[in-house]
Amino acid sequence: MAFVRSLFAKIRGSRKSAMFFLFFIIFIGAFLRSYHFSDWLRFNMDQSRDAIFIKDLSDKNELPAFGPKAGGTEFRLGPAFYYFQYASAKIFGAEPEKLAYPDLLFSMLAMILFYFLAKAYFQTPIALSLTWLYAISYFAVKFSRFAWNPNSTPFFVMLFIYSIYRSAFAIGKGKYIWAALAGAALGISVQLHTSLLIIMPVFAVFALIYFIKNKKTTFVSAAILVLAALFVNTPQIISEIKTGGANTSQLLRGATNKNERNANFSRNLALNFSCHIKSNAHILTSLGNEDECDYKSDLKTAQKLDGKKMPLPQKAFFIIFAAVAAMFSLGGYYLLAKNFKKEKEERKKIFLAVLSGYAALSFLFYLAWATELSIRFFLPLSFLPFLLLGFWLEFFSGKFKKGFLITAVIVAAISLFNLQKVGHTYRNMARGGSEINGDFDYLTLGEGKYIVNFTRENFESNSVYADAQAGYLFKFFRPLRFLARGSGLEIISLEKETRLEPGTQVLYIKSADRGCEISDKFLEKYTIDNCDVYRQFSIFALRTK
Repeated sequence: MAFVRSLFAKIRGSRKSAMFFLFFIIFIGAFLRSYHFSDWLRFNMDQSRDAIFIKDLSDKNELPAFGPKAGGTEFRLGPAFYYFQYASAKIFGAEPEKLAYPDLLFSMLAMILFYFLAKAYFQTPIALSLTWLYAISYFAVKFSRFAWNPNSTPFFVMLFIYSIYRSAFAIGKGKYIWAALAGAALGISVQLHTSLLIIMPVFAVFALIYFIKNKKTTFVSAAILVLAALFVNTPQIISEIKTGGANTSQLLRGATNKNERNANFSRNLALNFSCHIKSNAHILTSLGNEDECDYKSDLKTAQKLDGKKMPLPQKAFFIIFAAVAAMFSLGGYYLLAKNFKKEKEERKKIFLAVLSGYAALSFLFYLAWATELSIRFFLPLSFLPFLLLGFWLEFFSGKFKKGFLITAVIVAAISLFNLQKVGHTYRNMARGGSEINGDFDYLTLGEGKYIVNFTRENFESNSVYADAQAGYLFKFFRPLRFLARGSGLEIISLEKETRLEPGTQVLYIKSADRGCEISDKFLEKYTIDNCDVYRQFSIFALRTK
């Protein structure tokens, strides 16, 4: 421990040492994000839809006017996400893994940006410790390894927060440059997720009012910020003018439908608290449910605590995890508010004001749409739990004589949780290709290419009927069809009403749990030409009798 203490003292006093450790952290984070990137790339319906769209646009040299549809609505986001993919397609090609390069790049840049964000308030050792935890976070790694429009939201939200903070203290042209950068980050972030389309403009307005009131910005800087944000959204604005606001009407219609499902305030408040607490804990430690964040499952588990069916270790983990998670979030937000109130240094106070404003507005927005929430909705907030941890580490260091020891144990424990989860997931991917829960959730690019190669080698026709185990075909038909098209094959979904001539070949895919065994029901209709097992799938070349 003395060695670690002396190391932190050296880091605190040496810029070169800090940069060395930052480089090491970024290297490890980049490795975790890029390891087997192409082979294990998630390639679901959304990714194949976008790949088809971008490839067609790239071939025609046309730019998109809008981005993907917001979930459950007909409203289309701005085209920034598709612009990034379009640029990657033009530079590297339109293959699925290359369309995911922008999200991978922004996830790597986010690690560097997070360090500077943390350094705005914390001393170098704590800032580096938090950056290390952010770099190896299972949650952050998971959402950097495939193409999806919300995946880059952490980078652009952090860029806006850091840029508007820096603009408050820049002088001369520097103030205008930071304002323009903040505007660009604002303009891009509102195009990546519907929540940010509402949160970020409101946040920007309040931040500018606060800055102007405290004489930290000028009307010229504010105007540059607004104009930069509008400029980035020019294609969308032009389209709205031409169509009479048709897309905006879809947004309002979707918002109305969501509001009708969120009419119970007390339930929404409980859901919002539950989701914030669970999401903060999972993002930070990788523990807990990866998807759901409501409290209903916890109530059911709590009712079992008096029974004998639940093992004692499981009871203890449930109670301890729930208590620590609640204490971490509620205490972390309290420390954020307390530090803001008592902070005397102007720069730090401005930073805490900006951070508090974003956290508060996000909480209010999520309160309005609480029934829609899941863990992935907290991607735009995914850097916040690490900063809350920073307030806790600072608290322990100042409150206890053994504060440094407590800090070291906390960082080591969280590191262990995340590295264990990432390692377990990667071992699982190498063996079976499925997610850590063991259920088929998505097709990886490596699996898709393998299935296409199997089809090309074992089928006589370029037009192939495909069938699969219940629930499988729906998830991978579109991705498989896209990959097959690149090999000159056409995959056709085998419908119930389709009548096949004797001797027609059929591609059939099922779970690999029983290898090449197949039910007698299929053997009544088909003979097996060939079978292969690859990761989570058994792949059959069948022929009708």
